[in-house]
This record gives sequence, C-alpha cells and structure tokens, in this order.
Amino acid sequence: MSYQPPRSPLPSPAQPPFNPLWLLAGLGASSIAGVGSLLLAPHFRRVFASFGADLPALTGYLLDYPWAPCLLPLLVLAIWAAAPRPRRDRWACAFGVFAGMGAAALVVVALYLPIFGLAATI
Repeated sequence: MSYQPPRSPLPSPAQPPFNPLWLLAGLGASSIAGVGSLLLAPHFRRVFASFGADLPALTGYLLDYPWAPCLLPLLVLAIWAAAPRPRRDRWACAFGVFAGMGAAALVVVALYLPIFGLAATI
C-alpha cells in the first residue's frame, strides 16, 4: 500500500476577480498631478518672467517639461501589467495614489519655491 496524500473536500480558493475601480482610482489619482502641472505651469511662467530672477533647478525643469507628470498614468498601467495577477489592480492603485500625491506635492513645491526664495531676500 502506497501513501496517498489527504484530499480536502473544500475547493481551492478562486482568484479574486478583476476590479476595474482599483485601476481607475490609480489612474485618476496619478492623472491629477499631470493635468495640474499642464494647467498651472503656463500661469506661473508669466509670473516668474516678471520677477527677472534666476529660477531654482526644480522649477526650471517643471517649466521646461510640464508634461513629465503626465507619464504617471502610463507607469500605473505598466505596474498593472507587470504585477502578479491576484493583486495587480491593487498594486496599480497603490502606486497611482502614492505617486500622484507625491508628484502633486512636488509640483506645488516647484512652483512656489521661487516665491519663497524671493520672500527670503526681501
């Protein structure tokens, strides 16, 4: 008589279904920073031109490349495609939300940094 492994009467757990709301939340949160930079950078460019002072490197980069934060939704989709299947929609959401919040904060800091520098010299 050979050994037979025990058999469970319960079926194996099914993979969680794809939830598009997680992916859409990640895409939406990451899109906010991109759209915000595209809408705000031209207005701040006019303000900074009236200053006549040198801009910090971070501000100059944002004014030269205001479309750079718009690449975050593409990274969210890349994370979604590369992550393990059972939780890839949640990984994409987490990355999109955290990257979107970080990029939005970085955009605000980059746009207000020259104003703070000007206030420090006065």
